[in-house]
Amino acid sequence: MPRFAKKAASAATTCAYEEERLANIARNRERMAALGVLDAARGIAHAAHAERLAEREKRAALTTSSASSGRQIAAARSAARPRAATRRSGRLSGSAPTAGLDASWDAVDAGVANGCAETYTAAHRAALGSAATPWTLFVDGYDDSGNRIYDKGPAGKTCHQCRQKTVCKHTSCAGCGAARGQFCGDCLFMRYGENVDEAARDAAWRCPPCRDLCNCSFCRQRKGWPPTGAMYRRAIKQGFKSVAHYLVLGGDGDGDGGGDETAEARETADAAETDDASREKEAGSSRETGESVVRSFKKAPRSSPPVSGKARSASALHALAPATPKKPSLQPRARKRLRREA
Repeated sequence: MPRFAKKAASAATTCAYEEERLANIARNRERMAALGVLDAARGIAHAAHAERLAEREKRAALTTSSASSGRQIAAARSAARPRAATRRSGRLSGSAPTAGLDASWDAVDAGVANGCAETYTAAHRAALGSAATPWTLFVDGYDDSGNRIYDKGPAGKTCHQCRQKTVCKHTSCAGCGAARGQFCGDCLFMRYGENVDEAARDAAWRCPPCRDLCNCSFCRQRKGWPPTGAMYRRAIKQGFKSVAHYLVLGGDGDGDGGGDETAEARETADAAETDDASREKEAGSSRETGESVVRSFKKAPRSSPPVSGKARSASALHALAPATPKKPSLQPRARKRLRREA
């Protein structure tokens, strides 16, 4: 009795929808057979299967052959595989070396890259933003030791520029309202010269991608332009407020950027110039005397606690680092006398 009841229940589950579905499947199959689609698909599958069998038999014959070596077997297998374009080093292939980041900056300055002209109009110049109050770099989203705070959970947000998911202030675009409108405070100030607090207070603020000003690597490569790299120091050294001002207003190296430098930017540029001048002076003196300059890359012992991320300049770093008192050197006899007394 249970078996008969089970069969009756299974037969009762067939409804009108299932019957209509099976009828549609049968009708479609008949139409595909009339058009020859099923035969063509079956022929393609048989041809592919025959090709795989022939390749397998060829490899088996090479493997079992006593005269064939391992190199011949590997060559036959590589010849059977389809050739694909591979990335190889220019130094190993013997081709001419390609230019690095400086050449990409030169291409940016020239305004032409990969055949695509990098042009800006009056609308781009009008869309440039400006911070009424300067933004302090490397403080928001950093701990007391100056390390950036990352969070993969819901507390963190991803910046469109640096693509880092951190716990700090981020912008919100009133135009697109998408994730591409999220910029952290440091990227927004260095790359576009705007303050994240002012952008948060402005209900009609639009993100750089909506204004066609985004200079991240993804957006530039999508337009056929080379990425700018770390161009912030170069921009402020020429007097521009940010990288966007450097690109749109046209940085030509004459120092007239039309933007006001902040004290922090001027201090960073001065420190870089001082370091370059000291290196050139050292190299010149070594060339005159014929001596070779040897630099040590060993880390000196730390005599003070790590400087927090709030120290922003070389002068501040020197001021925070106390001078290490020199220990008086003891002669060998004095050491022996101290051991005897101990």
